[in-house]
Amino acid sequence: MKNIILGILGCMIAVYTIVSCLSIYSISTRKNEMENCISQVLKYHLNRYYATGVSDTEVEAFVRQEIRQQLHTASRVSIDVKSCDMVSGVISVRVTEDFVLPGGFHKSIACDKTILVETEVIEEETETEEIWPQEEEV
Repeated sequence: MKNIILGILGCMIAVYTIVSCLSIYSISTRKNEMENCISQVLKYHLNRYYATGVSDTEVEAFVRQEIRQQLHTASRVSIDVKSCDMVSGVISVRVTEDFVLPGGFHKSIACDKTILVETEVIEEETETEEIWPQEEEV
């Protein structure tokens, strides 16, 4: 009887370990997928709409829609567009996903991404000539 109980306990520990490993793998895979998706969507939309005259509100809607389509999840996803300025060239979002792990535990992960246009500043060299006051002739 003691051996049966120990065997069952051992199986339970093994199952718990497997579920824990699957949960950790699931979280890291999900976070990686989310980060890649957001990066691609923001880069695409900034390249497409920067300085084109399309309103920031429209770009925000495009970003939200594209992220929802790209994530391919049945989980609850919230997308907060923190900043969207197509004149300055910046988009910043926070995406949060709530889902259930294989063990039945609820988990929430979030990803913040900001993308901006880099502009090159060219410094012009200027020549200056120093003129010293001439000594008075006596």
